[in-house]
Amino acid sequence: MLNSGTLTDSPELDVGFPETSSAPSIAAPPDHRQRIAVSGKLFGLGARKWYLKGLIYGPFAPNSAGFALPERPQLLEDLAHMRSLGANCIRLYYPPPLSLLDDAQQHGLRVMIDVPWEKHRCFFEDWSSQQDALKRVRDTARELGSHPGLFAISVANEIPHDVVRFYGARRVERFVEHLLDSARQEAPECLVTYSNYPSTEFLNPTRTDFYCANIYLHDPVALNRYLDRLQHVADAKPLVLGEHGIDSIREGAQTQAEMLRQQVGCLFGKGAAGSFVFSYTDEWFTGGHQITDWAFGVTTLDRSEKPVATILRRAWAAAPDLVPSPAPKVSVVICAYNGASTLEECLPSLRELDYPDYEVILVDDGSTDHTSQIAARFLDIKYIHQENLGLSVARNVGAQAATGQIIAYTDCDCVADPTWLSYLVRGMLEQNVQAIGGPNVTPPADNWTARCVSASPGNPCHVMIDDRTAEHVPGCNMAFWRESLLRLGGFDPQFRVAGDDVDICWRYLDAGMKIGYAPAALVWHHRRNTVGAFLCQQKGYGRSEAMVQFKHPHRFNSLGCFRWHGVIYGDGGLTRGAVFHGRFGSGPFQIIYRQSSFSPWSYFTMFEWHLLAGFIALLSLAYPPLIAISAAMWCATLASGVRSAIRAPLEKGAPFWCRPLLLLLHLLQPVIRSSHRVLYRIRVRLGRKAVSRERATNLKTLSSTHFDLYWQSRDGKGRSELLHTLAEGATRDGWRGDYLAEWQAHDIELIGDLWHDVRISTATEELGGPHRFTRARCSLHLTWLSFVIGAANLSWLAAASLTRKPWAIALAAGLAVSVLAAISISRLGIRRAVSALLYKAGSAAGLDAFQVSKRTPIPEPSALKPDCAPELDVCVE
Repeated sequence: MLNSGTLTDSPELDVGFPETSSAPSIAAPPDHRQRIAVSGKLFGLGARKWYLKGLIYGPFAPNSAGFALPERPQLLEDLAHMRSLGANCIRLYYPPPLSLLDDAQQHGLRVMIDVPWEKHRCFFEDWSSQQDALKRVRDTARELGSHPGLFAISVANEIPHDVVRFYGARRVERFVEHLLDSARQEAPECLVTYSNYPSTEFLNPTRTDFYCANIYLHDPVALNRYLDRLQHVADAKPLVLGEHGIDSIREGAQTQAEMLRQQVGCLFGKGAAGSFVFSYTDEWFTGGHQITDWAFGVTTLDRSEKPVATILRRAWAAAPDLVPSPAPKVSVVICAYNGASTLEECLPSLRELDYPDYEVILVDDGSTDHTSQIAARFLDIKYIHQENLGLSVARNVGAQAATGQIIAYTDCDCVADPTWLSYLVRGMLEQNVQAIGGPNVTPPADNWTARCVSASPGNPCHVMIDDRTAEHVPGCNMAFWRESLLRLGGFDPQFRVAGDDVDICWRYLDAGMKIGYAPAALVWHHRRNTVGAFLCQQKGYGRSEAMVQFKHPHRFNSLGCFRWHGVIYGDGGLTRGAVFHGRFGSGPFQIIYRQSSFSPWSYFTMFEWHLLAGFIALLSLAYPPLIAISAAMWCATLASGVRSAIRAPLEKGAPFWCRPLLLLLHLLQPVIRSSHRVLYRIRVRLGRKAVSRERATNLKTLSSTHFDLYWQSRDGKGRSELLHTLAEGATRDGWRGDYLAEWQAHDIELIGDLWHDVRISTATEELGGPHRFTRARCSLHLTWLSFVIGAANLSWLAAASLTRKPWAIALAAGLAVSVLAAISISRLGIRRAVSALLYKAGSAAGLDAFQVSKRTPIPEPSALKPDCAPELDVCVE
């Protein structure tokens, strides 16, 4: 990596702001008068995508006008040559005269400017240094920012990592954001950014228009991996490589050409919005003298082309080559239920995808609005109408109707970026995965309520195991190989509203398949535009989480929350991150490692936290001093909400009510979602299970919490047949549970009632020939609710004892006895229900119940004793 000091401004070169040239401005073609704008993860010029293909230009020794540029004749020759190479932008480390922007625009080039100031010093120690930085940024933005030829202003380039470490990243970020705001106030139409580098990856101001990083990695494998990483750091913003290049002195001219070709192909393939190659020429002046021991230019000092110039011209002409060859046919499936309000925006976007071979299938899940009339206007889209059977069934219907090798899913409230499908399929093939997903971003045209919803927790997000491998991708942007999806059985029909994407992702992982992630495969996803609609969505999410938990209990913690192995992205700022700095902060790549655990602040807004605070307030009726603890807990909740509302990313110019609304959403969302998750779990546990009237004659009670059932068989049947029929019968009778238990020591776990869950383990003894003896051991386990209610009773009893009031003690003791009685009655009922279920499953599996009586306390299947050879003490088959 290059030394940061050599790539930035030097205090020895006083560039100032000399008078601009009086050369007349030459009018450019209308296309060049448009400003470059951010378009999702890329840039746009009008209605077209604009890929940045840039060159670093200078700095040079000061010319006769005092600017760090060549004299004008050489300057014009250089601009024309750079354009002939295929460049469309140049980067300058000093503010140029206005005439340069005119000249660049005439040649079809845009300009990015770095503003020099004393960032290499401990600038917080000197108030004048900070004011000078602000003044330079304002002056540059005021004098040059309105020019349409200006692509962007970088308010700083590579603040040294030791300065950032000395003051703390957050303090430096606030100052950089102040600089960004100052530039934006003077030039609101100009893009602004901060140019970072790997030594300060943890420094990430939020108010940049795009993420810019200077990277010098020669190894293509390492560059690939780091670009994957930077796409996550950039989040929903375009990723630009501010500097990258190869030194022809050390590597050789031919090696420079080949390595740069690989870098250009790699960065566009990874979804970067473009880059600046360092540099146009070997002429490089900094620190008051000409640099002679480096030669990063694509031309020599006299502007003669090196071999890399020809290679770069070809690479830029071909870029971005996104469509893989061959390109498998893709079926894009949209499932809609009363989505007419957004469907008219969704379907046209799918017509404009930059992919050669695809079809679009719209599955109408029984809509009652005018969805069918909208679909009738799109004759090239396959329209399927069904009765309202839920989201998962609609997804499966689309998969069955698909003719493509790959099925890509999005929602009717999404707008696909034209490059969405190309990046999605390219990532799928390059990563060799069976499923893949991408980001979903709030459209900039959404109202402020929707933008506040986007900055709150509870939105669809992806979970990453590492920078390339996903644990979960949201249903609004995911794709599967059709063959693998159908082989897995498709989506589970029980998930009618949500939860289908979580379930299918976990099933893919459990089947040993990988899920990839394509950070540039972007869809615009409209968020709920009213508070009521958002909270209604969270109710559905909460119920779906409970449904997923019943199916995958090992992936949830004791509170019923997801136990992710990966890291959540787009979570409203709930998770924490740690930074690897290296010894004494000297690591060249000071990487942010996000942690999957929630920050301590997030626990203060949880539904369970409110229940605990409410319970302590109830205890204060018996022991009044406890009210202070309850009040302190709710104060912590309020502080957490205020902190989250202040830190939530919002665009400049947001109405005054946005922060209070964010506070409300951060407080309400966890309560609404968690409460409906808990209520659904309780409702399912309270549901009546079908109980056979036939008594299980093969039941042996071992203790109050353990019992066995026994079967015998003479035709080779055993535990496998028993477990399959048990799973089918339990599902048919309304039992919920984990029928796979691939990560557990037991075979099946059944969700019982409020007090108990049941874990079933089986074993089959081989007794010679086809003779088998099968045992099923059932153990009853108290639920989380049992422990919570038990702890609450003990707490109430302790508080009542402190008051020494007989009525309070009697009430607490009565409640405790009632709970114990309820648990005992529940235990008898669950044992009867589960034994009946197992008895019926054994009969359906063709097993003979082994009769158990008081005379046979330990079962001895004498009729099925193995044939043994005593002298060898082994069984003979």
